[in-house]
Amino acid sequence: MLRNMKKSIIILMAAILSTATISACSGNTTAETSTETINTKDASHVEIIYFHGKQRCKTCVAIEQETKALVEGELAQQVKDGKVKFRIVDISTEEGKKLAAKYKVTFSSLFVVSSKGAEDLTRFAFANARSNPKEFRKELKNKVVKAIE
Repeated sequence: MLRNMKKSIIILMAAILSTATISACSGNTTAETSTETINTKDASHVEIIYFHGKQRCKTCVAIEQETKALVEGELAQQVKDGKVKFRIVDISTEEGKKLAAKYKVTFSSLFVVSSKGAEDLTRFAFANARSNPKEFRKELKNKVVKAIE
């Protein structure tokens, strides 16, 4: 009985700690899908924005690395053509704070922004960038391509 109780407590603590870690890294991203448009003369221009703070966990780093790999690899032609841009924003800087406020971001977040609006992919990114990078890149690419169309 005592042994089962210890196991239950350990499982509960592990669940609490993993939730706290995800919350600490993903922050309080209150923006879901926004109708806010980006200022661009090219309506097909899409911007991928990765927000981060000074402290980043392995998943936060993976989001940046996997997004960068996608942009430099499979989306390289779209970048060259000016249809896709990737911006890494440190929200601990003054400029970063201003942009983070615009998207209501408080910590690591990933957005795809086009003339159609801003889509918050933070939850998806945290769930997949580190544990399932192929699915992460595939889905992010699909979102970007759809945003260009």
